[in-house]
Amino acid sequence: MFDERVALKIRLEQMANSELRIIQEFQKEREAIFRRLKELDRIEAEKAEEKAALSKEIVSLTKIGGLPQERKRRGRRSENLEELRELAVAILKEQNTPIRGIELQRQIEGKTGKKIANMTTFMVGLERENHRVRKLGRGLYIYEYED
Repeated sequence: MFDERVALKIRLEQMANSELRIIQEFQKEREAIFRRLKELDRIEAEKAEEKAALSKEIVSLTKIGGLPQERKRRGRRSENLEELRELAVAILKEQNTPIRGIELQRQIEGKTGKKIANMTTFMVGLERENHRVRKLGRGLYIYEYED
């Protein structure tokens, strides 16, 4: 005869078995996740090692002379700028009196055929590079021979 007590005991056993299976499945999934995380960590470590090796190689090439250690100038027109600045200094040296920036710009552009987009910026750079070039006042520039 089948009574309620036996039925409840059987159901408890079924639940216990189900709990064990579910716990085992969770453990398997957890282990798979941990394996994948370790694999990703290993891949990241390899990439970091590659980057470190590459940077060491670049540093060693720089020290040896394989790569330039420093650039002369930044920008697109450093060669043109150098030429324009040299010409500006030459014109200022020829001039005994202060010269207006616009006149200096016209002379430079006339001799080289190259345009100076912003004369003030050009002259500020020239003053920084050559300490004998000085701005006297509003738009007036001169080359000073004595300090």
